[in-house]
Amino acid sequence: MLKRLWPLIRKEFLQFFRDPALLFIVLWGFTGIIYLEASAFDLEMKRIALAVYDLDRTRASRELIDQFRRPYFRVIGAIEREEEIRPLLDSGKAFLVLVIPTGFSRRLAEGKEAKLQLLIDGTISNGALVAMGYADQILERYAREIKPGVRFLKIPSVEVKARVRFNPNLESEYFTSLTELFVVITMIAILLPAAALVREKEHGTVEQLLVTPLRPWEIMLAKILPMGAIVLAGTFIGLTLVVRGVFHVPLRGNLLLFFFVTAIYVFTTSGLGLGIAVLSRTLAEAILMTLLVLAPMLFLSGSWTPFEAMPSWMQRITILSPLRYYLELGFGILLKGAGLGVLWDRLLGLFLLGGLLFAIGALRFRRGFA
Repeated sequence: MLKRLWPLIRKEFLQFFRDPALLFIVLWGFTGIIYLEASAFDLEMKRIALAVYDLDRTRASRELIDQFRRPYFRVIGAIEREEEIRPLLDSGKAFLVLVIPTGFSRRLAEGKEAKLQLLIDGTISNGALVAMGYADQILERYAREIKPGVRFLKIPSVEVKARVRFNPNLESEYFTSLTELFVVITMIAILLPAAALVREKEHGTVEQLLVTPLRPWEIMLAKILPMGAIVLAGTFIGLTLVVRGVFHVPLRGNLLLFFFVTAIYVFTTSGLGLGIAVLSRTLAEAILMTLLVLAPMLFLSGSWTPFEAMPSWMQRITILSPLRYYLELGFGILLKGAGLGVLWDRLLGLFLLGGLLFAIGALRFRRGFA
C-alpha cells in the first residue's frame, strides 16, 4: 500500500515546500507566535503603580513604604491631601493607594493593633486581586519582622509553609509557552490537511485524483500523513528552540511518549481538517473555518478559563474538546514527568473522542469526493 501511496505523499511534500504562504504559517506558528505570546502575555503583575498617603511620617512608616519595591510595585509619589486620592485612581495613574494613619508607629511601639488602608482600583478585578495578594504578603512579612507580640493587621495563628511543585519559581512562561505550542499544533493539524485538499479544488485536480487507482481512504491518508509529519517536525522545532531554548522550561517527562501522544492527536484532529475542506472552496475559507472551529475548542479546553470558574453545565461539555485531553497529557508528561500509568484515562478519552471526530471528517470526505 505504501508503494501506491508514496507518489502522492511525495507530491504533497513538494507542494507544501513550494507554497510560501503555508510554509510561513508553519514556521512562524511554531516559533514566532509561541515566543510572542509567552513573552508578551504574563500572568504576573509587575511595576504596579502605588501612591502613598503617609499621615504618620515616621521612621516606621518610611520602612513600611520601602517594602513596596520593584519588581511588583513602583511608588509614583506621595500624596499631600486626601482630595488627591480620587483623581489618581480615576485617571489610572495609580492602581493602588496606601494610606498610613496618624499614630501608626506609636501603636506599634505600644504593642497595639495598627491599621492601614489600601485603596485599589477594582476596574480590572483579576488585577486587583493579584495586587491585593502582593500587598498582603508584604504587610504580613513586615508584621513578622517587628517586635514579638505586636498585633499588626491580622497575623494567622497557624503557620503555613507552601511548597510549589513542578514550577517552584511560579514562572508564567512555563504555562503560556506550552499552552501556545499546543494551540499551534491544533491549528496547524487542522489547517494543513484542509489546505492540501482545498488546493486540489482550486487547481481543478480533484477529479484526476478520483480516477486514479487509489481508493478514497487512501487519498485521505496521502493527505494526512505528510501533513502530520510536518506538524511533528514543527513541534520538535518549537519545543527545542523556543520552549526549551528561549524560556528554559524543564522537560521532565519522556519526549518519545509526548511525540507518540502528539502523533495520535494530530492524526485524529486532521479529520476536522478533512471536514472543513469539503465545505470550503478556497484557502481563505478554510482558514476562517479553522479559526471558527478552534475558538470553542480553546474555550472548552481550560486554557482560557479554569474549569472551576465555569458553570456546572459548561464543565460537562468540556469533554467534547479534544484539546482538553491533549493539554492534560502535554502538561502531565512535559512538566510533571508523568507516564501512562497516571495519564491512561486522558489518552483513552483523546483516542475515543479523536477517533469519533476523525470518523466524521472521513465520512464527510467520502461523501464529498467519492
